Amino acid sequence: MSNVLRKSSQDHFPLVPPTAAESFGAAVQQLLEAVGEADLSGVDGAVLALTEILRPTSSDDVLAGLRDAALRAHEVSSYQRRRVGELTALHQIAVDLATVRDPDDALQAIVRSAQAVIPSADATYLLLAEPGTGWNYIKASVGLHNPDFMHVRVRDGFGMVARIYETRAPLWTRNYTESSSFDHDNIVDRTLVEDGLRSVLGIPMIVQGVPQGVLYAANRVERAFTADEVSVLQQFADLASIAIENSQYFAGLRRTAHDIGEDMTAVERAAQLHADLTALVVEGAHIADVLTPISSVLPGALHLLDGSDQLIASTDSGAFTDEVLNQVRQSQRAGIATTQVTETGFRHVVAVVTPNAYHGALIVDSDEQLTDLDRRTLERAGHVVALLNLQQQALVEAEEQVRGDFLHELLETRQELTGAARLRAQNRGIHLEDRVVAVAISVPTTRQLAARRAISDFARVHKGVGGEHNGIVAAVLPCDQPREIAGQVHARLARELGIPALVCVSRAVDATTGAVCDAFTEARRCAALLRGLGSESNAVTTNELAIFSLLFTPGREHELNLFLEHTLGPLHNYDDAHKTQLVHTVSAYFANNLNVARTARALYVHANTVVKRLERVAEVLGEDWQSEPSATRLRVALLFRSYVDGSPGLPLVP
Repeated sequence: MSNVLRKSSQDHFPLVPPTAAESFGAAVQQLLEAVGEADLSGVDGAVLALTEILRPTSSDDVLAGLRDAALRAHEVSSYQRRRVGELTALHQIAVDLATVRDPDDALQAIVRSAQAVIPSADATYLLLAEPGTGWNYIKASVGLHNPDFMHVRVRDGFGMVARIYETRAPLWTRNYTESSSFDHDNIVDRTLVEDGLRSVLGIPMIVQGVPQGVLYAANRVERAFTADEVSVLQQFADLASIAIENSQYFAGLRRTAHDIGEDMTAVERAAQLHADLTALVVEGAHIADVLTPISSVLPGALHLLDGSDQLIASTDSGAFTDEVLNQVRQSQRAGIATTQVTETGFRHVVAVVTPNAYHGALIVDSDEQLTDLDRRTLERAGHVVALLNLQQQALVEAEEQVRGDFLHELLETRQELTGAARLRAQNRGIHLEDRVVAVAISVPTTRQLAARRAISDFARVHKGVGGEHNGIVAAVLPCDQPREIAGQVHARLARELGIPALVCVSRAVDATTGAVCDAFTEARRCAALLRGLGSESNAVTTNELAIFSLLFTPGREHELNLFLEHTLGPLHNYDDAHKTQLVHTVSAYFANNLNVARTARALYVHANTVVKRLERVAEVLGEDWQSEPSATRLRVALLFRSYVDGSPGLPLVP
């Protein structure tokens, strides 16, 4: 700052007469000392004294420049003094954090120091998230007048905290209650208004990469916050994050110490439960078997839900409301057991999860709170249930793979089954000694997986095999009544999936001769034909659609091509030679009940164009092409041609 004054003097001030040198030096010394002081009045007094000395030899502009330089120097000095104060406070807080063991004391010290180094703020306060509850609470404050402020809770998703958690960046507003940049909470807004706070700055506190709270500075007037204020508050927020992390560390130490001092009987009981649960895993027990050993350790009624939130085992009857399922979701998000007070006592819930999946939940309804040991026991039981789930899924998937391979073998080979194939079928309870039917099922793509699982379960119960074959839900079932099995499969899918399904069942064939392959081809093409005809939910057999056998019966593709060539061939040849659209026009003409005007609208052409095209058709096919039986033959040919392209495996007819 002395350099600022020195340079200004060299640039603007004339030499001072020797007789005034001593007075001039004293005045300059006074000015330099005033620049370093906090009070600006000292600068004005020193500048005035120096001005009196220099006025005889200096212009007003020079004297004004002197005052501007002095003010700039004072501003620099004030900034440096403020930064020193901020750094000193930060250093002191950092030292305190190394020795303080009470996290509440540390947090209060942080907001108090933040208030001291940001005097422009009327209040500073700190908001922390409560894990697993969906709420945020004020833990420390300075400058708040309204006593209700310390009891304020902010829900996740509301207020500035929602935006700050989402962006993980500072956020400020001139007028909190009138801001439209976030969703408001009425209680928070009312509390702010009662305290008179208007402008608010919030800084996120990040612990191990996760937002854990917000450090706020607020004013009772509308104002903007400077970059320096944001920066220094960010440093205090970082220290608050350290305090939170330390509190978690010390809380962990306290829990560990408490665990060591817990009743040895309870520890032994938990150890025995752990051994029992481990034995269940080794033995490959059913998931529901965990309830017996757990219920002997944990007080209250125990319930087990599956991955669809359906009750699969319980030591007592109970209905599960949305409130229970919401608590399950909370435990799933938090990754720990959660407790809620109920009308009859307490409900303790732990979600059964693995890194990539949700498997259900364990629920304990008890008259008393669980101890920390009981809570951890419940969480360990959840881990065992998850492990049993994974174990059973692995077995099921392995079995599904084997059965799926066998299904592919049945549906792809026209050769007689080998002895090894018959033995695999026998070992898995698949009955192929009697006649069987092939089933093809068409469902929306989004429900393909669910349909595959449902038909696989259905086939296993009925001594058959089901799954997916080349993108189509399929099954081979022992049965000599195709119509009956079609109705059963359709009813099962409609009941379990709740969506329309097209089920087509082939004629009954001998499974050991390789005839299943052609039977499935018929069923698959039959289902594709029904889908093409606009059917969405139906259960049919290939025998019921015998009139369309040219379309879906293997080996008759040549007959179908001959029929289409004889009926539509002349029109196709004319279209290819003259680049016309006679086939398309005839198809639209029949579809619109021989009405020329509607046909023209459907083709987006003039009615005269349609008339000329129909005259050309008469020249190619003969004048009687609209008379019977020629018209019927044309309609059938157009229908067959329309769905040949959409039936997998059928020839493409030009």
